Amino acid sequence: MMQSTFYQFTLKSLLAGICIGLGCVIYIASPIVYVGTFLFSLGLMTILIKGYYLYTGKVGDFTPSATFRLIYMFVLNGIACGATTYLFSLTRIDLSHIHDVVNVKLNDTMYSSFILAMGCGAMMHIAYYCFNKGKNPLYVIMPIMFFMLAGFEHCVANCGFFAMAQVHMTPEHWLRLALIVVGN
Repeated sequence: MMQSTFYQFTLKSLLAGICIGLGCVIYIASPIVYVGTFLFSLGLMTILIKGYYLYTGKVGDFTPSATFRLIYMFVLNGIACGATTYLFSLTRIDLSHIHDVVNVKLNDTMYSSFILAMGCGAMMHIAYYCFNKGKNPLYVIMPIMFFMLAGFEHCVANCGFFAMAQVHMTPEHWLRLALIVVGN
């Protein structure tokens, strides 16, 4: 079982979610937003170097035959990211800024959330594609800082942000997250 493709896919998808969760933690904990966005990019850099599976990086090359794999990947990414950020919310790290971040996300219009999700998807595709072509860390850092500073919507990171803030997910919140998944 340890060598099966399904096991490896599952593990690499969970590990990607953990990396994004850690990025969410440092982004929220950082007193300087530019530093937080810069350090968030370490999560994606690790994912790319280790060959983990992140929905927002893989969906840019969507094919209909990959639909189930992408859905499974997102679910695993979201669970691992959410669990990671929730665990860190139980520590002494000051994550109180999360409530401001989540309130902005949940009080936005669905239309705006979808557009911002498409922007994030574009930046993630640029990061994945350019890093795989040139292996330069700036190809990861710059698009990540771009989408974080612009306030774009990243569906996996949102799972972490919502868990960190202990949001009670209503049907509207689930719909918003689904819309962001499609937009990414």
